[in-house]
Amino acid sequence: MKARACAALAALALVCGLAPARADTPPSVWERAREPDAAEAFDLHRAVQQRLVRTAVAAVDFGERARVLAMLERAGAAKSKHALLRFDLGHVLLLLKDHARAAQVLKGAVAEFPDHSAVDQAWLRLAFACGHLGDHLCERTAYVEVLRRETEELIRATPTLNLAETHMHLGDLKEAIEGYREALRIAGRVPSRETAPLATWGLAVALDRSGEGLAAEKEARFALEMQYSMGLPRLLRSEDVFFVPEYEVHWYEGLGAAARAREATAPREVAGLWRQAERSFGEYVRGAEPKQDRWLPIAKARLAEAKAQRARAEKLAPPETLKRPAFGRDLQL
Repeated sequence: MKARACAALAALALVCGLAPARADTPPSVWERAREPDAAEAFDLHRAVQQRLVRTAVAAVDFGERARVLAMLERAGAAKSKHALLRFDLGHVLLLLKDHARAAQVLKGAVAEFPDHSAVDQAWLRLAFACGHLGDHLCERTAYVEVLRRETEELIRATPTLNLAETHMHLGDLKEAIEGYREALRIAGRVPSRETAPLATWGLAVALDRSGEGLAAEKEARFALEMQYSMGLPRLLRSEDVFFVPEYEVHWYEGLGAAARAREATAPREVAGLWRQAERSFGEYVRGAEPKQDRWLPIAKARLAEAKAQRARAEKLAPPETLKRPAFGRDLQL
């Protein structure tokens, strides 16, 4: 599970409500004299930013973003000596979901312009691109660099959360658990609506994979309570969240259903929730088996438990109640 940050979707200043981009300073007279094309490059950069802001504020406009990409490619941005154009190119490619090329461009740009005033956002966008590709080593390096550079907790919230997820993908559950708890600490101090429930979900899954099933289910119930209290009942399936691999979402939903089943009292509700957990963990197993996912054995154990609990609950539930639809709003994750 990864949270999307608005820095990766639009101009940071206008969409996130933060300070103006530190890099948007026109070249001085001396810079223009030294590099005659510096002013032209900066003008293109500003035009790109203005167009991207329009596509972010309105509905997503891939056509406009494709036109921005064409503008940058005509200017030779991929090999430009002007850092802003290289960073812009990586940004637009990320917005167009060309994650492989975005990562390639941004890796080169941050290596060539490590001290540029706009490189902080480039590192964050590189982390997103690598995350979408499942390149977790690159992703970890990028998030660590982002957190090394950024001191404002509002900006650190999403990178901290996503770095914890990256550690879990790499099998480092201790670092993942500590990271999710740090994200929760930050969430308590900054106005970030989604960070707290997402960090709690991540903590729940990390604990589950660490063998702490009861603690995991407790956190999953807490995450569900937060979602509903914040008016985010479909948070895990929202546009603000993405999963790599995509089948990862089924573990979260299966864990949530199992956690609720433990506390349910009505036999029909218990059976329905365990059935949902069985279905979710089954989907995870089907997605994970071809890839020999590192968490596959635990997922299979979770699936077997859900299947057994569902069968036990169905024996206790009156047969006529099992024929009626089991899932109303109260049972949705």
